[in-house]
Order: sequence, then structure tokens, then C-alpha cells
Amino acid sequence: MKKTVGKPLPNVPPLHLRIDGFASYLTDGRNASPHTVRSYTNDLLQFVEWMQSEQLIKARQDWDKVTYLMIRRYLGHLSSNDYNRRSVVRKLSCLKSFYKWMEREGFVKSNPAAQVLSPKMPRPLPDVLDLAEVELLLALPDKATAFGMRDRALLEVLYATGMRVAEAAALSLGDIDWQSGRRGEGELRVRHGKGDKERIVLLGRPAMSALKEYVQGARPTLMRRRKNELASVTEAVWINSRGLRLSSHAIYMLVLGYTERAGIRKKVTPHTLRHSFATHLLEGGADLRVVQELLGHISLSSTQIYTRVNVGHLKRVYEATHPRAQLDETG
Repeated sequence: MKKTVGKPLPNVPPLHLRIDGFASYLTDGRNASPHTVRSYTNDLLQFVEWMQSEQLIKARQDWDKVTYLMIRRYLGHLSSNDYNRRSVVRKLSCLKSFYKWMEREGFVKSNPAAQVLSPKMPRPLPDVLDLAEVELLLALPDKATAFGMRDRALLEVLYATGMRVAEAAALSLGDIDWQSGRRGEGELRVRHGKGDKERIVLLGRPAMSALKEYVQGARPTLMRRRKNELASVTEAVWINSRGLRLSSHAIYMLVLGYTERAGIRKKVTPHTLRHSFATHLLEGGADLRVVQELLGHISLSSTQIYTRVNVGHLKRVYEATHPRAQLDETG
């Protein structure tokens, strides 16, 4: 793109000329939408207005007077005036892009925004089912049919283990340890991540019973539905209507369908059952390190999000058990 040449237009500060040039670059060079161009322009004009109100620059001075510390101070101003973190990150991203363009065009010698760290975005809290919703979901499959037995076992296993949908889809019969528990419990070997890392997940009696009932009773029925009797026999645990391995997408849609039938208004996916598994363990007093191991998280920080989900439960326990938690003003 050609650099801006010639004298500045009369009565138009160079600050605003550069913003107009950047807007043209976004439109012509980046094919940005009108909404994006308008948002970036407004963000830059807001920054100029703040700098002038703080007397950090004068109207005729150019962008090369702006420093790293000014931008840091501006972000602090935004945060103290109730801008959410997402808005602050967007405005900083705008300044970074703008100064990158300015530096490339030769309007400034360096980019003062380049070294400014973006505020960390808060991780959204995952949706979690309560126990009543879980029970409602698990009770829906019709156990009188082969598909119903499969679906009940699948939902039970997803909630009992907290495994990822890809891990569930990849399960084979050899991954099931039927003998590990003395009272009807069991274990599954699951693979995940790069290099097919393995971990052991545990099955309680209800999930193990549903899995055994499906594998011994319904799965052979589904295997007989293969169109080609000469086709190789799959070792997959979860079988579709053609006698083949059930895909991750099919499991996702299956969970979504039962959620709609249950009338649960949350968008429930296999990952929601994973979140619910972890949250309910912590509510029951499980150690965070144990939950980390069961989920297959490499870093404990990935598991710690569930401690935030658990705050509501802590509040309820506190209100129900602390002797002065519910005293009224006269108490």
C-alpha cells in the first residue's frame, strides 16, 4: 500500500489523519467489514480523546509521542471505569494492529503497544447438571430395546468416568477390566492426546452393570445388523445401526437428543457430563489432585476451574452449617 504523501489537510490533526488512513487500509487491504472498521475507528478516537483529556498529547502532535506507559495507563483507566476484560483486550488489540501498520508505513519508529501484555481473559464457567438432571437424563433410554440399552450404558459411562467424547468413541472391548472391583465396580483403559497416552478411569456399580448388560445382551444384536456378513468384526464397544463403531459426532448428537427429550434447557453435550462428573466429585469432598488424575489433565490449573464452579455449593454448605450464617438483624 502507498504511503500517505503531501501536506496534511487544513484543520485536521495528524492523529485523525492516521486513523483515516488505517481505516482505508482495513477496508482495502484487509477487506474488513464495515462493522470492524467502525469499531476500530471508534476505539482509536476514544484513545485520542483520553490522551488529550489527560494532557498527555496536544491536538497537533502525532502518534510518535505515545509511549508504552501511556498505553498501560489507558488500560488501567478502562478497567477502573467498569470496562469488562474482553473490551479492554479488544481495545489493546486495536492499538497493536494500528501501530503495526504505522510502523510498517514509516509513520513511527517503533510500536509502543507491542510489549503491552493483554489482560488474561477469564475462562468461562462450564455448564453443569445437578443431580436431579443427571438422573432424569440417565432414566430416558428404553432398556427394552438394544439401542436403549446401548444409550443407557453410554450415558452412565460418560457420567461415571468423566471421559472425553473422543475417548469414549475409541473404547474397545479389550479396554474393559471386568474383574477389578470386588463389589461390581470396574475399570476402563482410555487413550487420549498426542502419542495415545493412557490412563485408567473407574466405573461404579450402576455404570458397570449397565455396561455389562449392554455388551452381553444388546451389542451382539447390533453386530448382527451388519449389511455385509463378511465384513470384519469390530472390537468397538459402542456400535451404530450398521454394526460399526459409533463416532464422536454420533455420541454428541445422541446426548443432545436425550437432553431435548428430558426438557433440560441447558445445552448438554458429552463435555457437560464431564464437567458434571468433576464438579460432583469435588462437592462430595474429592481431592483436586484425584480429580485431575481421573480427568487426565496434565496441569492442575486445568482442573482448578471446577473449584470456581463449586463456590455455589460451598455457600450452601456454609449457610446450612455455620451457626451465625443465617441470623437475622435481631439475632
